[in-house]
Amino acid sequence: MAGSSSSSFRSCSTTALVLFQILVVMVALWALIMAVAGVQGDAGSDYLAEKEKQVQQIVAQVELNDIQTCELVATCSAAANCSRHGCSTVRSDSFQCVDVPNNKYCTEASGGSNCTQLRAEYSISHVSLPPGTSLANVPAEMGNSICSQRLLDSTFQSISVPNNYTVVYYGAVDGTFRSFPGRVENSSDCLSFDPRIRPWYTAAISVTKVLVVLIDNGLSMQIPLPDSFGFPSSITYLGAAKNITESLLQTLSPQDHVNIIQFNSVGAVPLSNTSVEGNGTELNALVVALDNIQGASEAGNSNLTAAIESAVSNFIGISDALKVIIIFTDGGFALNSTVILPQTQLAPSVKMFIYKLPPPNDGDIFLSNNSLLSSLCWIGGTFEVIEQDITNPLYAVRSYFSYLASAQMASHQVQGKPLWTSPYQNRDVVGGYITTVTYPAFGLDEQLLGVVGIDVYIDELGNIAQLVRDALENQTNQGNIQPAIVTLNNLNCSLANASYPIAADERCVPSIAPTNGGICNQIDSIDTFESIVCSCSTCSDGDSREQIHIGEIIGGAITGAIALVVVVLMLTFKCSCQKFGDWVIALCNYNPELQDLSEPPIIHNFVDTPHDMQLDPVK
Repeated sequence: MAGSSSSSFRSCSTTALVLFQILVVMVALWALIMAVAGVQGDAGSDYLAEKEKQVQQIVAQVELNDIQTCELVATCSAAANCSRHGCSTVRSDSFQCVDVPNNKYCTEASGGSNCTQLRAEYSISHVSLPPGTSLANVPAEMGNSICSQRLLDSTFQSISVPNNYTVVYYGAVDGTFRSFPGRVENSSDCLSFDPRIRPWYTAAISVTKVLVVLIDNGLSMQIPLPDSFGFPSSITYLGAAKNITESLLQTLSPQDHVNIIQFNSVGAVPLSNTSVEGNGTELNALVVALDNIQGASEAGNSNLTAAIESAVSNFIGISDALKVIIIFTDGGFALNSTVILPQTQLAPSVKMFIYKLPPPNDGDIFLSNNSLLSSLCWIGGTFEVIEQDITNPLYAVRSYFSYLASAQMASHQVQGKPLWTSPYQNRDVVGGYITTVTYPAFGLDEQLLGVVGIDVYIDELGNIAQLVRDALENQTNQGNIQPAIVTLNNLNCSLANASYPIAADERCVPSIAPTNGGICNQIDSIDTFESIVCSCSTCSDGDSREQIHIGEIIGGAITGAIALVVVVLMLTFKCSCQKFGDWVIALCNYNPELQDLSEPPIIHNFVDTPHDMQLDPVK
């Protein structure tokens, strides 16, 4: 019996060992296949989802900072609370050398013609101002934004780290730009940068649209602007309208259509209905025609009704795009006359903005003696009086951009989700094509605050680069967002009849605003630009940190497979438990229905167990 038992045991153990080996191979292969399948199917999407979560985290902080603007402006003068200007050449001990695809500022004289390292500041972000803004006279709206959004640094630091170069930033509707990690740029790049015309910004607030701009070029529009508008006295009302319109053209996205119509007492004359293809050159002829608009010589009120009827003709046959009319005027069209809007042609799908630049001694600044505003509200239009400095033209018409952003968020394609841009040429120091995830931020008054973005350098993502490209194809890109007209009608009246939003210099007590606009004074006039951005000791090829991500996925899958093998083995092959040593035998033999719980389990010794299978017995 003993021999039979021993033989039976050996047969069982041999069979179990063979089955065990087969099981190990099968489970290992299964684990690897599932790991690869998981990487192929999920890693790209998971990466994009992580970036979307991060961009929304930054937006939440932007909106919270805006609520605290006045308190933060009051403390902005302190040296520790100012923001570094990225266009200033300043050396800092906290600059770090990081790997980048390419440092375009690195020349032979500064370390090499193909340098792949960059000195970046990971303790603070850097800011820049829109073109034409003087550091000696920072407008109140920009100073407020700079002071309040300095608190973004801690959020930025939690997202962008030195061992994986990622650029995160916030472009405000006033044109200021805050970027992390901080980097010093040459003046030609920095001073000419306006975030509001960049693809990532327009992608975050744009829907496919037909935009028609009506410019009043009547006789009254040819008088010089008063000093309060910030322009030299040689600029006329007509010149200001043309200047704002030219800036608007730079914010259009691919698949948009645009036309400009000049109108006066004689009638309305359209310039050119132009389709935006993407490279911007198709707008050149329209810009030339805009520049050539001259003031009318005929006296009398400009015919706004005729201009609107001409604008509506641009919308014929359009069903899948937002229809917008923007009017720039001094209000002379409404003097002692009733303006009739072609309501049946405008409602419910056309959104109209009337921006009035009031002349000196305007006796009816809000057109209270005209029926226009009540008609305008019926179609969901907006009337605003622009009285402040308009040297920042895009900021002067920010309600238009607020409406576009709200329209996009309401679209069934977007539904409040972050957006990914189509790949575009990066103007940053690292060069190349990138994609950006973006999301707009709004204030409590529903006005647009700005856009947050995170750059993704696709070619630097290593093993997941193609997975990310594949995942991006399922995302919503710029230029193809269709508006949800019905939803937009609910938003229209929230903007109708709105006078111009509270001026930035009236929002907080002017006396507490810092004289420097919240920007630190330049403290270094010795170091050269090249010595700051290119003084890394070596220029090495940047490595892709995302490969670690793949390794973690595969490693975790393999570890899980090994654990699964052990569990399945212990549950399946009880007859071979003895081969794993005395400490397992108790588990194999234990039957809770028969075992006397007052006594410890019986431990047996099997002296014929091979030495390499012996484990420490239970103590």
